[in-house]
Amino acid sequence: MKIYEDNFRRLMTLLPELDGEVQCCQGAGRRDGLSVDVLERHKYTTVIKLAQRLPLSFLAAAMPRMIVRIYHDAGVAEVLSYQRHYRFKPKYDYPNPEMCQVREKQRVNQFLGEWLDHCLAAGVSLRAVALG
Repeated sequence: MKIYEDNFRRLMTLLPELDGEVQCCQGAGRRDGLSVDVLERHKYTTVIKLAQRLPLSFLAAAMPRMIVRIYHDAGVAEVLSYQRHYRFKPKYDYPNPEMCQVREKQRVNQFLGEWLDHCLAAGVSLRAVALG
């Protein structure tokens, strides 16, 4: 559970306004960077989409995109989807038809942590974007 708790702390550091009515955030003052969209908001959970943006359109398919569910009451965050792969099992047999690694769920959540650490180390600051 530590990886999920650590990812929650990283997200709250990067997105302090998430508890409010914010629907969208993007990197401040940059054309590239991280964008965050709130997809669902409930009493105890929030689902967000994280996407890396770059000015080079031919790289768009390779840029990380994740959907993450944040459990505010439990203080954890987990990846729901990554690059169009959904509903990760805790463990896979290998080989498998999906070509997933044995611990795919753990690996994508570990990658989320590394991605968020990179954003924090690079000084990424997110600001709320007015919609409408």
